[in-house]
Amino acid sequence: MMSEKRKVESLLPEIVLAPLRGVTTVDYRNVFCRHFSGLDSALAPFIPTVSGKVIKPKLLSDILPEKNRALPVVPQIIGKEPADIIVLAKTIYDLGYEEVNWNLGCPWKFVAKKMRGSGLLPHPDKVDAILAEVLSNIPGKFSVKVRLGMKTEHDLKALIPVLNKHDLSEVIIHPRTAVQMYEGTVDVDMFAECFDLLTHRVVYNGDITSVEFYKTLKERFPTITKWMIGRGVIINPFLAAEIKGAAPLSLSAYTVAVRDFHDDMLSWTEDRLSGPGHILGCMKELWKYMAISFEGSEKKLAYILRAKTMNEYGRRTDEFFHFYENHG
Repeated sequence: MMSEKRKVESLLPEIVLAPLRGVTTVDYRNVFCRHFSGLDSALAPFIPTVSGKVIKPKLLSDILPEKNRALPVVPQIIGKEPADIIVLAKTIYDLGYEEVNWNLGCPWKFVAKKMRGSGLLPHPDKVDAILAEVLSNIPGKFSVKVRLGMKTEHDLKALIPVLNKHDLSEVIIHPRTAVQMYEGTVDVDMFAECFDLLTHRVVYNGDITSVEFYKTLKERFPTITKWMIGRGVIINPFLAAEIKGAAPLSLSAYTVAVRDFHDDMLSWTEDRLSGPGHILGCMKELWKYMAISFEGSEKKLAYILRAKTMNEYGRRTDEFFHFYENHG
């Protein structure tokens, strides 16, 4: 009999915003939903576990339910001590969430060297022991987000028997190794091997930056109904809607829409952060992605990133948008 994971569903794809620390914050998610459509939910940037039985409110500020009404959110945690994972997960469930995701894919060296995130991928026995203890002591759904491995793309294949023996709600796979970071290309062939071995629902995540690439993946994996997109949506905020059938805008109309979003995002950022340095830092990080969708914008982006005052920033972003509004 065909497993539930293998059944083809004739539905619109479910699109989840991937977590990107410092960018896909609750403010970003809320402002995005005021201007764009296409996203069905978001995976929040990870919350680190801490020792002890009390979680400081500051750690939970990004996932407070009253601040996350615009878009359904699944909180993500990162850690390696079962007791600490249990405490944090229970605290999140107590907020009203039904599911918690465990990060087994963070590629940053300062995280992995502490055997957190992708640092656990080469250690299936440790992952097995952690899952066994955690899953027997939490009241809600639990999923994992993984990469293909730490240094080798074969780590995940060795880990799959462990994942299959535990009651996970889904497995999200980014088909790169940790040492690749976000460089090079995703290994779709290795993803296919892992997909075939897993008995859980699988979510694809990685390099969906165009409708064309999504269609290529969907043709190869017709039974996947849930897709996670991070950088692709931040670069082109219309991408999720276009995947679901929306027509692309002209450059002028696109620029006007992105300007409105940017201005709204800047206003929210100014309301919540103090000091121009902090505000500029957050907005410039967003620009590093947002400018990619504007052809030939490299020099104009560099000009924005060199702004040292809010006045300079405002003038330079106005010049950027004015140029593309009148060249579309």
